[in-house]
Amino acid sequence: MRIIDSFYPQIDMKKIRIEDYDYFWSNYEYVSDTETISGIHTKLDRLTDDSQRRFEGEFYTPLPFAQKAIHYFTKVLGKNWHKSGKFRIWDMAAGTGNLEYHLPAESYKYLYLSTLHAGEADHLKKVFPDATCFQYDYLNDDVDYLFSKEELPFEPEWKMPQKLREELNDPEITWIVFINPPFATSQNARAGGRSKKGVSKTKIDRLMNKYCAGHAKRELFTQFMFRIARELPKNTYLGMFAKLKYLNAPNNINYRDEFFNYKYEKGFLFHSKNFHGVTGNFPISFLIWNLSKKGKKKTIEIDIANDETKNIGIKHLQLINKDNILNQWFPRPENSKDYILPPLSNGITVKKENIDTRHRARPDFLASICSKGNDFQNTKYVTILSSPSVSAGAFTVIKENFEKSMILHDVRKIPKPTWLNDRNQFLVPHTEPDEEFTNDCIVWGLFSNSNQTAALKDISYLGRKYQIKNHFFPFRIAEIKTWKINDSNFRQQINRDVDRFVADWISHQKFSKEAKNVLKHGKKVYQLYFENLNKIITKKMLVNTWDAGWCQIRQLLKEHHLGTDELETLNTANKTLAEKILPQIENYGFLDKDEVYE
Repeated sequence: MRIIDSFYPQIDMKKIRIEDYDYFWSNYEYVSDTETISGIHTKLDRLTDDSQRRFEGEFYTPLPFAQKAIHYFTKVLGKNWHKSGKFRIWDMAAGTGNLEYHLPAESYKYLYLSTLHAGEADHLKKVFPDATCFQYDYLNDDVDYLFSKEELPFEPEWKMPQKLREELNDPEITWIVFINPPFATSQNARAGGRSKKGVSKTKIDRLMNKYCAGHAKRELFTQFMFRIARELPKNTYLGMFAKLKYLNAPNNINYRDEFFNYKYEKGFLFHSKNFHGVTGNFPISFLIWNLSKKGKKKTIEIDIANDETKNIGIKHLQLINKDNILNQWFPRPENSKDYILPPLSNGITVKKENIDTRHRARPDFLASICSKGNDFQNTKYVTILSSPSVSAGAFTVIKENFEKSMILHDVRKIPKPTWLNDRNQFLVPHTEPDEEFTNDCIVWGLFSNSNQTAALKDISYLGRKYQIKNHFFPFRIAEIKTWKINDSNFRQQINRDVDRFVADWISHQKFSKEAKNVLKHGKKVYQLYFENLNKIITKKMLVNTWDAGWCQIRQLLKEHHLGTDELETLNTANKTLAEKILPQIENYGFLDKDEVYE
């Protein structure tokens, strides 16, 4: 199809059904070579309508990585494993057979291929005539029969072929599950504008609910894993393409330990962009698990493959416990039931129509830090606000947790996300940070773009007016009075007010030379702001009080083209401070040193 696109760009490309595709080749003879035709068949995912596939989480495996996976089976099972006749292979999400395309032809008679759609099953029978191919809904079909704890009073009407049922009960056969299961999470994604709500409502989902499998049951691929681990004999190897979340995501850790604690054999990972139609930058893994043995390792080694399938390094993935995650580092303060503040979706926007208001605060409230999730893919949501955040991952900052809260913020913001670390978890440090590291982090956070603190006056919410102070204003009133302030109203406010929390905190600390440099250039920016208040239209950023927040000051100066050089100098100083902080994040154990390149 790419050739057509290149030479005939004016053609209006259309998706076609598998039935129409097969009908075309039944009437026209363009190629006759069997291998060539099979190669065309494996690319059916590019030709067929993908809206339903996208909803069901089906993404077809790129052939080079499917071939690499077969090579890894050979590493684990030995040379010519497929010739012994002692192995059976089952792919219960076979689709159009991409995974099996590079299997040796002599293994086809030992191959079972099942797929959700009858049209795909018919297609598989043509491509793999010696295999057992059948339509089968693995998350629903035969589940009531297989997992019934009582003797059935009737003969089940099995959808699974009798030959497969018999061989599953043969103790002499070793099973290989070779699968790229569907990836969809109920109520947590969108597909072409359609919510995936309800996509995980299967019979296996209900069964996992009985076993108290937790949030993991919302994932289709973990449902496959759940049935595989309980249906297949102990002498089974599971080779599966998947994200890494089933190993380390906080919501999946209990599932991993209780329902999928098996021995890891070998595997590799590669960039998600190699899958057609997949957005985002994250690793896809192919890992082989020995279901006959329990897992004992706390760290597993996974080969890192580039886009050409060549291994370029090793990822050492630590299998963490739930109490290891950074969001568990310190207790989150309990908010008052009757003390509320307007909830914010960003520095200055009140979210009045939010279903879950999340407006609870407390009298000693200083700020709110959103720490959604616990991995790199969620770092973009990490922000500091001067009122409660509408995000479910936010917590209240008070005097007692201020220092650790700011460290948490910086630890999640300073390291840069890559496709390889996208699912890495931030961890509770193995050593408590010292004073210099703590103070460096606080200064960096005060002048970072994710500091969205603001001062807001007369904010309407639920029929009341609220005054939101900026407790993160970094300079004391005595010093500000010595500055040039071109706004008489603000001068009067300053004369009647008191220092904010952060300004008072800074006055009692010692700082590194890098942090001092940031504070020095930060002061110049604040002075420039106050000096030019008469030139700034402050209404857009809702500035009505002297203690404007960093997001308000920074944005106003940029919009009025003031202090460009000073802001750039400050940014450079803060980048230097971040470079000092970054290696210490690993040294303290907030992140694993898990990637080693050849």
